[in-house]
Amino acid sequence: MAGARLDGATLRVGSGSLPLRSGAVHYWRQPPELWEGTLDEVVDLGLPMVETYAPWDVHEVEAGRFDFGERDPRKDLGRFLDLAHARGLKVFLRPGPHVNAELTGFGIPDRVLWDEACQARSARGNPVVLFFPPRMFPVPSYASSAFLAEVGTWYDALGEVVAPRMATRGGPVALMQVDNEAAFFFRDGPFDQDYAPEALAGWEAFALARHGDLPGAAEAHGKPYASASDIEPPRRYEADTPGARCLLVDWMAYHETLLRDALRRFRGRLDDAGMGGVPMVHNLALGEGGSPASLPALAEAVDLVGFDYYHPAHEQAAVKRRTLTLVGTSRTAFAPELGVGAPPWFTPLAHEDSLTTAIVASAYGLRGFNLYMLVDRDRWVGGAYDARGRPRAEAADWRRFLAALERTRFHALRREAQVALVMPREYRWLTRATHALGGLSPTILEALGGGAADACRGDTLGFARPIQHAWGECLSRVADALDAAALPYVYVDSGAPAERLAAYRVVVTPSFELAEPARWEALAAAEAAGAHVVYGPELPTTDARFRPHAFARIGERDPAALDDASSVHALVHEWIARFGLARPYASLPPVETTVHGDGERDVVLFAMNPSGEALEAEVRLPGPRTVVDALRGERFTGTDALRIPLEPRSARMLIVDEGDT
Repeated sequence: MAGARLDGATLRVGSGSLPLRSGAVHYWRQPPELWEGTLDEVVDLGLPMVETYAPWDVHEVEAGRFDFGERDPRKDLGRFLDLAHARGLKVFLRPGPHVNAELTGFGIPDRVLWDEACQARSARGNPVVLFFPPRMFPVPSYASSAFLAEVGTWYDALGEVVAPRMATRGGPVALMQVDNEAAFFFRDGPFDQDYAPEALAGWEAFALARHGDLPGAAEAHGKPYASASDIEPPRRYEADTPGARCLLVDWMAYHETLLRDALRRFRGRLDDAGMGGVPMVHNLALGEGGSPASLPALAEAVDLVGFDYYHPAHEQAAVKRRTLTLVGTSRTAFAPELGVGAPPWFTPLAHEDSLTTAIVASAYGLRGFNLYMLVDRDRWVGGAYDARGRPRAEAADWRRFLAALERTRFHALRREAQVALVMPREYRWLTRATHALGGLSPTILEALGGGAADACRGDTLGFARPIQHAWGECLSRVADALDAAALPYVYVDSGAPAERLAAYRVVVTPSFELAEPARWEALAAAEAAGAHVVYGPELPTTDARFRPHAFARIGERDPAALDDASSVHALVHEWIARFGLARPYASLPPVETTVHGDGERDVVLFAMNPSGEALEAEVRLPGPRTVVDALRGERFTGTDALRIPLEPRSARMLIVDEGDT
């Protein structure tokens, strides 16, 4: 058996294939006599794969000793995997070390959490403590070799059960996740961590590599370094000099590298334990815009990075922005956790919230997902199935939605977009570095509905304006103009492979005095490959190390006034006229529409109403069309336009009738 590999949003296993769709069932939280019936329901629902965590703390009896069903039948992971295999289900396995899963200690044994050699350290050298129900605990250091060794022992024990059941050996385990929500365990303020000795050693090596050598680092930071150990990271916000600002930005960049390298080490240990040979994924939690983790950086360690989605129905704008970021930046748009229900200590999400989020995310290009949680359990409410695996009434909607995705082969469709909005990672570093709310981290702030820049200091850092605020405002201004013109677009993180930009007709990026030369080179390469690159409002003059740098005008064009709304709207209409940019199935705001096709015909149309008012959408057509609502079965026919009623804060998935062209 050749194992498994990703082909877009298709998981190819041997000679077969399946879409990246699964549902979460936690075996250790159900009596084993319910496993067969629950897995039968997964099959009946229309999912080709079941997902489960394998929590370290659940299986560990004492240091180096584990129970995989010998004592407690609930922990018989091997039997659960075999039952899934007997039903033709593939398995998406998530062995941590961090699993969260609302477990105390996030699934990591107490003895490891309280081992000082494993702990992350604060700027004052204290253990970094996470306040999370039902009790607080110290979090591990991603740089700790002692922690990695403990994880390796866990992986080796797990591998004895899982390795014989990997797809590489004809078994069901075809997808693996490396760790979970890698963002310093939600203690991710700019100066929260990690100041543990091994993290500091990694920082020193990073600073030397970033600046070439010790004299280069000393010059950049404005410090008289005599040895690498003198390269102290910032422990609080100080930005009075260019050297201090450079030090802040370097610390933010190091956080991305530290997390990436940790995932690489975890993945290596999974391989060593016999659990390699299948695609490895990772998930970023809500609030990724303020996270120390970088989607492109983590993608250097695993095969696919996705986002978790837990949104009420009124957050369609956030679902849109996050999905368009995945579409533009990740290998394929995948949600390792697409919320169905929620933990009881958060605001519970109703069925309508979860289903609307799923439809809206699909509308903007989400191609695969894991329904989390499919089945209720302790510390979770609102699943489509109760804790005994019995379907609730809401399961019927999910069955219809999944059937529509399967019938249309949605995972293989495309939504065409000709405009890319580039998010400069150096500006994200400035946003994190200037965060002013301490323990209320940028990630948490964004997850609560704010923006990562909302709590930033207003310091100009030696420039004409606070770039940490202005860059996001520029992107929002362009996005608003594109939305008003019904012109599809995506977001691309500037850390993504540069060749991605050449796929778009128009590439837009905010630019101020400061810029990374590598980003500028990527933009120039996109222009040379045929893209029309628009930057502004300024031509950069300084690199991300706060040194003077000569940046050439791209395409011999002056900067555009991306800081002026009327100018941006005029630019958008100029692009439409000049490049013939398509605006398929457009509707008037506030209704938004998207269309997905297979390269030959339009297959699925989505219509969304993010407003709080019921309304009738008028959707312009390229020709006569009939569409059928995937969940309700209602048919709508039009020659030049479709009229579709939409409830407040709702979304519809409409299948284009196969008899129409």
